[in-house]
Parts: sequence; C-alpha cells; structure tokens
Amino acid sequence: MDSRLRILGIRHHGPGSAALLVSALDELDPAVVLIEGAPEGEALAPHVGGDALKPPVAMLFYAPGEEKRAIFAPFAEFSPEWQAMRWALAHGRPLRFIDWPASVSLAVTQEEKNADENAETPRADPLDLLAQAAGVANGEALWNALVEESGGAGDPVAAFAAIGEAMTEARRHAEESEAATSRRDAIREAFMRLAIRKALQDFDGVVVAIVGAFHVGGLREKVSPATDKAAIKGLAKVKVEATWAPWTDSRLAFASGYGAGVVSPGWFRHLWRAYRDETFEPMCFAAGWQARTAALLRAEGFAASPASAIEAARLTLSLCGLRDLATPGLDEMHEGALAALCHGDPLPLRVVERRLYIGETIGEVSGDAQQNPLARDLALWQKRVRLEPKDIESEIRLDLRTEAGLAKSTLLHRLLLLGVSWGTLVEADAGRGTFREIWRLSWRPEFSVALAEALIHGVTIEEAAGAIIRDRAARCARVMELAEIVHASLVADLPDAAAEAISALQALAVDASDLTELMLAVAPLAGVLRYGVARRLPEEALRALAHALAVEINAGVRIGSRQLAADVAATRVAAMRGFDEALAIFDAPELVAGWRRALTLIVEDEQSAPAVAGFALRRLLDLGLRSADAAAASFAWRMSAAPLEAGAFLESFIAGGAEILLQDAALLALVDAFIVDLDDDSFLAMLPLLRRAFSAFDKAARARLLDGVAQGRRTLSHAPAPKLEEDDPAFAAALPLLLRILGLEAAS
Repeated sequence: MDSRLRILGIRHHGPGSAALLVSALDELDPAVVLIEGAPEGEALAPHVGGDALKPPVAMLFYAPGEEKRAIFAPFAEFSPEWQAMRWALAHGRPLRFIDWPASVSLAVTQEEKNADENAETPRADPLDLLAQAAGVANGEALWNALVEESGGAGDPVAAFAAIGEAMTEARRHAEESEAATSRRDAIREAFMRLAIRKALQDFDGVVVAIVGAFHVGGLREKVSPATDKAAIKGLAKVKVEATWAPWTDSRLAFASGYGAGVVSPGWFRHLWRAYRDETFEPMCFAAGWQARTAALLRAEGFAASPASAIEAARLTLSLCGLRDLATPGLDEMHEGALAALCHGDPLPLRVVERRLYIGETIGEVSGDAQQNPLARDLALWQKRVRLEPKDIESEIRLDLRTEAGLAKSTLLHRLLLLGVSWGTLVEADAGRGTFREIWRLSWRPEFSVALAEALIHGVTIEEAAGAIIRDRAARCARVMELAEIVHASLVADLPDAAAEAISALQALAVDASDLTELMLAVAPLAGVLRYGVARRLPEEALRALAHALAVEINAGVRIGSRQLAADVAATRVAAMRGFDEALAIFDAPELVAGWRRALTLIVEDEQSAPAVAGFALRRLLDLGLRSADAAAASFAWRMSAAPLEAGAFLESFIAGGAEILLQDAALLALVDAFIVDLDDDSFLAMLPLLRRAFSAFDKAARARLLDGVAQGRRTLSHAPAPKLEEDDPAFAAALPLLLRILGLEAAS
C-alpha cells in the first residue's frame, strides 16, 4: 500500500498502547485518523472531546424495534481508541471509523444464530506463539510486559513497527497451523482495506489506521479492491441507531465474559494516569498503588499503616530488580502487598481485590451527548432523587412517608416495568412496616439496552411505564395476573394507567369462576392498601373491588373445595393462606366473619379436599375458634381416612408450625397412632408426604416431638419408664426409620 499509510497495532484497552499511540500521533501528525470501529459511531465521536462523557462509556448500536439485537463498543480513559479520538478532535483532524458497519454485524450475527452457527471455532492467538518462543507463560503476560507495563518509553513509531512485524509473522504461523482467520475477520478486514484506500485517495498527508494488533497483517496483505468488494457484496443489513451508554469497570474485565476485556481495569487505570505524568518515576508509581491498597485494607478494618505501604513499594521495586523489569507489574505489586501489608495472609487482599483490581467506576453520559430520551430522563431522575448508579451491590432503606423516599421508590418501581431491574425489592423486610421498603441496588450496563427497547412505549420513564401497564392490562385474561398489574401500576405512581387496569380487573372478575385465581388476586390489592396515605391511591375503588372479590370467595369456597386433585388442592391451600393474611388488612369485620364461617363449613364437609380441610382446621385452632374436644374429633375423623388422604390432611394441618402438636398431647397421640397403624405398603406410599410435612420444623422441634411421642406412650401405660425395646418392641424396631423421617440421627 501507499507509503503514507501507517497501521498502528494496539490492544483495545491497553494503557501502554494508549501512551505509545498518543506519542506516535504527535510525531506523525497525520492528515486523518482511522479507527477500528463501526462507521455509525462517527456521529457520536465529537462528544468525546467535551465534558459530557466520563469514561468508561460505550457506543450502543441497536436495531429499532428489536433492541435485544445490540452491540456495545466500550471505551475506558486508557483505551487507545478513546485517546485517538481525543487527539483528533483536539488537533482538528478528520476522524473516520473503518470497521464493518453495525448494520452488517447485527445482521450477520442473526444469520449465524438462525443457522445454529453462533460460535465459530475460536481462532488461535498469535501472541501465544510469540510467548512460547520467548519462554513466557502466555500471550497476555508477554504483551503486558513488552507494551502495557513498559512505561510508554522509547520511540513510539519504531515500537509500532516492531509490533506490526511480530504480529504479522505470528499470525502467518497461526494460520498455517489452524486456519486462524475466521469469516468474520475476513469480512471486517475487507471493509477496513476499502476504507483505508478511500482515505488515501481523499487526503494528501499521512494516514494513520489504529486497529487491533491481530489485524495488522491482514490489512497489509496485497488484496485487490475487486476482491474486497466481492467479499462484502450482498451482505444482509438491518437499520441501526447509535447512542452513548454508561459502562462499568466490571464489564471491562475479562472475567465478565467480554472478549476484549482486561484482567484488571483498576490496575490499567493506575498505569495510564502514571504514564500521563511526564516525570514518571518507578518509586512514586509503586508507592501510589501500595498506598491505595493500604487505604482499602484499612477501610475493611485491617491494619495497614503508611509505613507498611512504603515497605511494600520498596519490596515491589526489589522484585523488579531481581526479575530484570523496568517497571513493576501487577504480579510484583501483589506480592509486595501480600508480604508487607498482609504479612503473608492472602485473605485481606481477597477482601479488597474487586475494588482494587477490577475497580468500581461507572461512566456518565450527560449534557449534549447523544443518548436516547429514556436514558436522558433516567439521568435527570437520578440527579433529582440523588440515587447514584453503582457497579457493586448496595442496600437502601426507604421511608415512604418522606418525599425523598417515595420518589426513589417510584423511580425503582417504574424502572422494573421497563425491564430495568436496577433495584430488587426485598419483600421479606418490606412487610416490617407499612411505610418502609428495602431495596438491593446493582447497576449493569445492559440496562441501556432495556431503556432503548422501551422507547416504543414512550420518551419519558413515566410515559413508557404507563403505556406498558395499559398494554399488559388490555391483553391480560387472568384475574390474578391483572391484580398484579394493578399493584405494579399503583406502587409506580401511575394513577391514570392504574384506573384503566382496575376497570379491566373489575370486568374480568365478574365472569371469573376460579376461586384460587380470585384469592390470589386479593393479596396484591391488599399489599397496595397497606401503604395507606404513603401513596396516592384510588383507595375507595380498590377497597370496593377487594370487597367484591372477598364476598365471592366466601360464598363459593365451601362448594369449590370439594373433590380437588392433589396438585389443585395444594395450589388452593397456598391461595387460602394468602387470602387469610390479606383479610387482616381490610377494615371489614363482616368479611372476616364470613371467611371464618366458611372455614368451619369446610372442616365439617366430608367432601372437602383433605389438604384444604387440614388448613381450615389448623386456622380455626390458631384463632381459638374450635374447642380442643371438637378439634380432636375432627382431627381423628380426618386421620381415619385412606392413608394418602390422611397424609395430605396432616401435611396441611401441621404446615403452620410444630407448636400445635407440641402443646396438644391428644393430637400428637393421634398422629403417632396413625403412623404406627400403617401397613408396610401404606407406610412406603406415605413416606414422601411425611418427609414433606415434617421438613419445615427445625431440629429442636423434631426432637421435642419424638420425646413427646415417647412420653405419651409411657403416660398411657401408667408404668415406669423402661427401655423402649422392652416396652414396645415394634416401636423400638421402627424408631431408626422414624428418627430419619424427623431428620434426627439414631441413638447408638
């Protein structure tokens, strides 16, 4: 190719590559800068020169209407391409992106998925061949030692020439042995060669092309323009839109699954900031890293003094001398910290390694930077409610009686509707108070894709969330699911959409005949009403709807609980338990009284499903609405049924806890007699039910139950307490199996 062309091979996120690149650009002073990147990103590049972007950030390319088909192109401050863009903008040079278009990349990826060719055979890494020749562990270690951790010193143009020659030769050997160039690489390099030729025609001065070092050899190949045009002819395309999105350190890490990731973004950031200092000095460099390590250790409660940090820096430099290194690497820093700061104990370093080696920086996209409207609206929300996205999991507790707490809750609930699960509501704690919510927060860059996908519903978070509620309500055909939609709309403070969902639920409930569905629908409505005045609620309409559903349930639950299949009965019992809890929230004594009458009728109805009857009897006992004698009679009657029916009744009855059997010796004796009287076949058939029934009890409760059985036998016999095997050989023989059922170890 033209002698004016300089192809500079870099690592996509390498601080040493970035430092060499900036120096090379200063020396070459090119007429145009070409970067390996999708051409659709050129419109986004001007924002790199201002303050609207704080890396790490990513260019997001997505297909409108099919936003799950998306590509991210991340940049850190130490990425060579990021620095190349900043150099070109600062020097007023044209900037072109020369990789294959995102419109083609997305289409080809979809074709491969449809053809079940999603994963090509991984290409051989030429760096590994170089590392093998140099006697280094792997290509990563070799590249870091020669480029990223070299201090950015020396002649940059000569360094890139050497990198190009070495990678070209290594790639040639790799291709000869394994045919390393994939179809994707061949297409991409055809696009890049054509773009380079175009730049050489358009500009008179030096043309610099900045690409991954692997591609240097491919771009230097003598391939005719006709061949390259033929390689890209007829490729499928999709319409693509491009925007900026925040990125995170953890997603730059190789451990996240990112193919171009680095082992330690935190370490590379430290390297880059050191390289920017024109007075780079190894001792200051090592001391800065060890001081940061010591600070993180102290924050976690470990003893790590400044003197120890200085000693760790000195030890790091001593290791460099022994290993003939000009600049400390991450291995030397780690060993120095382990010895001087942790006294050889690896645990303290493991505690801080994520913050130290990976980092916890999240990028920002603001101002006039091009981003989708929902992302802009989210940024405004985050600023208004003072809720900062963080790359690590954190927990917040919200008081919904305060304006700030309610605003944060509203935002998080609306984002859940948009598929942005930034926050997860900890339901177990949320019930501790009517005005409290506890959320676990963890931001992920992929949420930008969900925001782009939600654009079809609206351009603000409130508008999009409301449209999603209306759409779901219109398509929903199940009472329970529609009740959940009503709940979601109200906690997200979407009153207009909630009104439509409530109307749809009222219409659907009129024709509903499934009592389980109706019971499950009441619980989310009660969950909303428990917030009281903390939220803006159509309380009157909600209470009227819940009241109507409860009346329907009370009227039909006795007949509707007859002759249910085992799986249907289990679902019904779970729904009854939730409905019973929900009734406590309503200020409606007549509903509670009607429910309790229905439970009594279920217990007395011989056709009631055993599991349902077990729950009903237990609930009446817990409420003190059934005398001990009446309860014992009902229990004995149910336990005299066929073994599987009696087992289903028992499982449901004791699901509320072991106390009822521990406090009532008569009931415990009935259970004991039921199990002892089973024949072998019935006992084996009952084992799964028995295991499941007793599994909810803790070990202490199971031990007390077993003691209660033994004590009851002694009491009934009115005899001294002889050994079990003398008192009842049958019981003694069955004891080991009973102990196993109860989860206790057999006595020796």
